[in-house]
This record gives sequence, structure tokens and C-alpha cells, in this order.
Amino acid sequence: MRRIFGCSLVSAGLFIASYGMAFAQNPESQSNEPQRITIAARKYDFSPGEIHVHKGAKVELKVHSEDETHGVKLSLYPEGTKESGVPGLLFDHPEQNGKVEKGVDQVLDFVARQPGVYDFKCAKVCGFGHNRMKGKLVVEP
Repeated sequence: MRRIFGCSLVSAGLFIASYGMAFAQNPESQSNEPQRITIAARKYDFSPGEIHVHKGAKVELKVHSEDETHGVKLSLYPEGTKESGVPGLLFDHPEQNGKVEKGVDQVLDFVARQPGVYDFKCAKVCGFGHNRMKGKLVVEP
């Protein structure tokens, strides 16, 4: 009887330990640290010009101006969708999207909720090539 009880106890312990290890390795159970991305902005160019994140990722996007004041304005909806309903990007502070302050890096915190390609562009007129200053955020499934 003791032997059966001991084997049952060991089996239960192994089950609990393996379940705990699987749970600890599950990305959803770990702390949801944001994916930190820095964009360098200089006259008529963003570097990198294309950014990739996964659906559900929490993102901290920092825009650093290298020559004069620049900022980013991200589209809330992916290309090819109607700009109504629930946006694909959920910002912690929506008022910061497109807001530019001289001498201050712009920081946008958001969750990429819907796969697709989102355009971003310079948020401050910076010269004749301003309209070409664009990039893409790709949210992968």
C-alpha cells in the first residue's frame, strides 16, 4: 500500500513540475515586456524604413531626430481596410501619435492587434522632400 501511495505521489509531483515548466515557458505567462524599436529620422529618411513586429506584441517605438525636428504619424488601420471600426494599433496615449516636440525624442507605446501593413510618415514638414519621408510597420500573424 505504501509503495502505491509513494508511486502516486511521485507521479503527481512529476505532473505538477512538468505543467509548471510548460506554463513558465509559455510567452503569454511571462512578463509582457515591450519590443523596443528605435527609428533614426533625418531629412527625408527613416532608418529603418520598415519595421516588423508580431500580432499581439507590445511595442515601444522611439523616434530620434538626427538633424532637425521630426516625428512619426502611424496609420491606425492596415493598408486595404476601411478606416472605421476597431483600429489595428492600440496606443497607450493616442495623442502622442504625430505629436512632435523640438529636442525631444518621440516615444509611442502601442499594441499591434491586427496583422497587416501600416504606413507611417513624418509628422512635421521638414522641407521639399517631406512627402517622401515614409515607412512601413508590418504586423505579422
